[in-house]
Amino acid sequence: MKKIRKSKTEQLNFGNYSFEVIKKKIKNIYFRVYPSKGKIIVSAPFSIDSETLNKAILSKSDWLNKQVKKAAIAKPEPVKTYITGEKLLFKGEIYSLYVDYRHTGPRVAKTFDKVIHLKVKPGTDFPQREKIIISWYRKELKRSIGMYIDKWQPRIGVTVNEFNVRKMKTRWGSCNVNAKRIWLNLALIKCAEKFLEYVIVHEMIHLLERKHNARFKSLMDRFIPDWKRLKKELNRFSL
Repeated sequence: MKKIRKSKTEQLNFGNYSFEVIKKKIKNIYFRVYPSKGKIIVSAPFSIDSETLNKAILSKSDWLNKQVKKAAIAKPEPVKTYITGEKLLFKGEIYSLYVDYRHTGPRVAKTFDKVIHLKVKPGTDFPQREKIIISWYRKELKRSIGMYIDKWQPRIGVTVNEFNVRKMKTRWGSCNVNAKRIWLNLALIKCAEKFLEYVIVHEMIHLLERKHNARFKSLMDRFIPDWKRLKKELNRFSL
């Protein structure tokens, strides 16, 4: 009796990516990105040839680039030591860190070629470098928050008396309705600004409606029509 093959796994390198190709008894080609495993898995028919498979991968290159970028943001970052060559997330983009030891500083600046320059005095140790980067993150995030609050106060019809930034383990933001005070998670500086704007509007709407009820959702639909999609994407990110 002939044994029926259920699947066959192969490894394939194509362009900048490595794929795990699983050949099955199927008719179509499917792509999946698994951030936790660090894998791109392609399910394909047993009968597919290399040329057809390569063409299929090429046709999905834009989608794959977007998914891999999301995966890089979604998975927990490795422990940082803030040395030259490390990758830092800033407003949804991946930057390379360059530590410039000078007798002036400290100072942090980013460039258009996706480099964050950390200028510090010789002998500046890891805790000091970390403190400088986090302070810069906080300053940049506060700048953006202020801009979005100014934008949305007249649109929503509320006033925010105070806002601040802190590290949070389980939420992206919080709102003290009585004090009209908003707190935002420092980790939002690593996310694209569309997510920051969504969280700010979410918290500001709590000044109109405390609960996540039908009225709250209706207000979110009015001001941020795609808020459900943004919420879903944001919740994939690692706090």
